[in-house]
Amino acid sequence: MEPAEAASKCREIAARARSATLATLAKDPAGYPYASLVAVAWDAVGRPLLCISALAEHTKNLALRKEASLLVVEPAADGADPLSLGRVTMIGPCEPVPEGERADVRALFLRAVPSSATYADMRDFAWYRLDPVSLRYVRGFGRMTWIDGARYRAAK
Repeated sequence: MEPAEAASKCREIAARARSATLATLAKDPAGYPYASLVAVAWDAVGRPLLCISALAEHTKNLALRKEASLLVVEPAADGADPLSLGRVTMIGPCEPVPEGERADVRALFLRAVPSSATYADMRDFAWYRLDPVSLRYVRGFGRMTWIDGARYRAAK
């Protein structure tokens, strides 16, 4: 698969996802991967947006190390082999959204994940964004490729 086509497939899978697996580097036990389920929305260039609580383990981990990855998987049809589904793992820094962008991120997130209205404005929740440096696209057995973050952001 050509890199441009793979990048477009990644954007397509991401745009449909409303949940993902966020992996951070654990505070305790130190250095181990820690994966958790998160709600997700996407900005105009395909970066994942998160609304996460300061009480959550992944947020505590991000406070110490911003390196993270996020896995999104295309929806499965009944009886489909989950390993044959398209999936994207994004790798990059995951950091709080700058103050001046938070209102726009909040509005975008609430449109994508309406149920987040119940917690989005609680004091311990904050807006985070992962900036993909590199992505791994897998489309079943033996069909995979790495994609540069810039190519992904430029894809339609």
